Amino acid sequence: MSGLPFDILVITDQAACAQVGKSVTEAVKQILRSPLSDRIAILVRDKAAPQAHVAGVIKMLQPMTQAVGAKLLVHTYAHLALEFSLDGVHVAAHVPLEEVRSQILPNMLLGASRHAQDPLNAADIGLADYATISPIYRPTSKPNDTREPLGISGLQPCVQRSVRPLVALGGMRPGRVAEVMITGAAGAGCGAIAISGAILQSDNPERLIEQLCREIDEARSIAST
Repeated sequence: MSGLPFDILVITDQAACAQVGKSVTEAVKQILRSPLSDRIAILVRDKAAPQAHVAGVIKMLQPMTQAVGAKLLVHTYAHLALEFSLDGVHVAAHVPLEEVRSQILPNMLLGASRHAQDPLNAADIGLADYATISPIYRPTSKPNDTREPLGISGLQPCVQRSVRPLVALGGMRPGRVAEVMITGAAGAGCGAIAISGAILQSDNPERLIEQLCREIDEARSIAST
């Protein structure tokens, strides 16, 4: 594993699940059947849903993540991380990290969403444990996303100037992971990858996780030589 307590950050997306006739709970249950589940963190994100709905999803997922050693985080709602003793909270780019850090326990993870133009210095993300950086490639779960993907050439300078491990997000799939992770060997590093639609909609998420973890391990082996 990296310096982070996960290698794959799975971001829930109710709309992506609905497109293939699954609920978020059903999709996550399939994912957590993987024998590599202890390398996974589930980030419960549903910006359009009421807090009560998000809390209900957490209640259903927490027994499953605890049973297999996966991490469970929530997007936006720091008080829900406290209420359910979650592993952490992740916040949007505009949210002041000082406020969130003061609301959660010291041992809870704090993640932040960042993009190519963000500074990624101590003043920006110094209070976070990691930052997602996106989009690396065109996101599977956001086919109408008009942002220009960073690609490897755009990821490299982000990694070099970041004071915290970055989690690569956007279009992550087998065949792309190795180059992302090798690029991340510089600076604070690309500590993990994040994935949403591709794994939530997969017919065989266990196999997909195995492929992704194999590529992560191979890239780290190359980077360490």
